[in-house]
Amino acid sequence: MVALLDRMASISEEMGLSVNRSFGPVQSHVPCSKAMVVDRSGKLELTGALDLETVDNFVYLGSIISNDGSCEKEVRRRIGMAKSAMAQLDKVWKDRNISVKTKTKLVRTLFSIFSYGAETWSLKAADRKRTDAFEMWCWTKMLRIPWTVFRTNVSILQELQISSRLSSECLRRILQYFVHIARKDGDNLAGSL
Repeated sequence: MVALLDRMASISEEMGLSVNRSFGPVQSHVPCSKAMVVDRSGKLELTGALDLETVDNFVYLGSIISNDGSCEKEVRRRIGMAKSAMAQLDKVWKDRNISVKTKTKLVRTLFSIFSYGAETWSLKAADRKRTDAFEMWCWTKMLRIPWTVFRTNVSILQELQISSRLSSECLRRILQYFVHIARKDGDNLAGSL
């Protein structure tokens, strides 16, 4: 990892960029570079040879990345963001002049708030269940079905003619991204060491 960071620093310097290795912001508007070691087994010892602040998680391009490789925090965060957007459209869900077909398309559009960056997730069974529960919450909110009414998820999905679940869509995107990465040449920084 030290060799890779040194190589990146030398290539960056050739382009006029530098790695800020100071701990904490030098100035309030200049953040420092940080390192995160992904170690699911917890067996790696950090020696400090990188000379960078080590963190457990960070936000990169709008997504939380954790050192344990879990995406649970990101899934929960995205569900919260999408639920907030759904709640802001409460007047739309109550409006009887808007067709169910149009509302369904709007909900599918809001699903993009949830699934942003899903290609990089590593979904566990609990994350899939959480995603499915969120999806059903959206559909019942859209149809204005109170929780006291005993409707099965299958009956709601059949009524809306939903054939593909949101969790399955996330898995499809993960697989597509994996295939894209697997097809790449070895001509990248990590592969050339």
